[in-house]
Amino acid sequence: MPASRPDDRRRSFAVTAAVALALMFVVVAASAYIRLALGENSTAPLPVARGLHRAAASLTAVAVLVLAVLAWRGAALRARVGAVAGAALLLTLALSALGVATGATPPPAAQFANLFGGLLLLALLAWLSGRVSAQTATRLQDAAKLARLARIGFALALIQAALGAALATFWSPPEALALTVHVLFGLGTAALAFALGIRLIGAGAPIALGLVGAGFAAPIAGTVSALIDLAPAAALAHPLLGAATLVLLARLEARCSAPRLPA
Repeated sequence: MPASRPDDRRRSFAVTAAVALALMFVVVAASAYIRLALGENSTAPLPVARGLHRAAASLTAVAVLVLAVLAWRGAALRARVGAVAGAALLLTLALSALGVATGATPPPAAQFANLFGGLLLLALLAWLSGRVSAQTATRLQDAAKLARLARIGFALALIQAALGAALATFWSPPEALALTVHVLFGLGTAALAFALGIRLIGAGAPIALGLVGAGFAAPIAGTVSALIDLAPAAALAHPLLGAATLVLLARLEARCSAPRLPA
């Protein structure tokens, strides 16, 4: 049935975006674990973590390619998500080329590009997932205002991520000013995510609990990891909660800023 093809393509895009997002989160988690383990023992081989990282990264690249093809082939999808899907593909290719060029021991600049580039790709995939799901989700009240607030939080989270990547790669021990700014942006991001989550609980939006939980837990994990000499569990939880907050804010912005479809 020709009439059903756009809906089929949209469903395929939504499923692929969700899979790509999950895989990219595995990449981020494995990367955080590898950095933490190497910080304790720089010669640790970590075959399982490295293998998981490579496998998830390769599958993510395939999924991103599928997303770009689906967006290009459908006029409606191309109009709604084509530019971001293309950006995700270009970023994936750039990160892959960087990994091949720098090998297993990249210099600090390449490490920073990998860390921040990976988080940026995670955010793009979250945005794509949120935007395509907006077509079937109930439109939230005051969506335009929520989109503006989510956009501010998303920008704060990206700046915090960039500072976190710089602290992890360029400064050891951490540079005081950069660390202070990183903490301030993290607190701002967490506070805004928490406030948005509280506001959305009344609307029954499933994303609300995620925003409340991540906004509450992320600064606690960061504080514990800093005060208790990088307590391993907190040191791992802190970047993952930051990444989760970034994902949730990107999805919320994409959903709330989506244009209304004609009735």
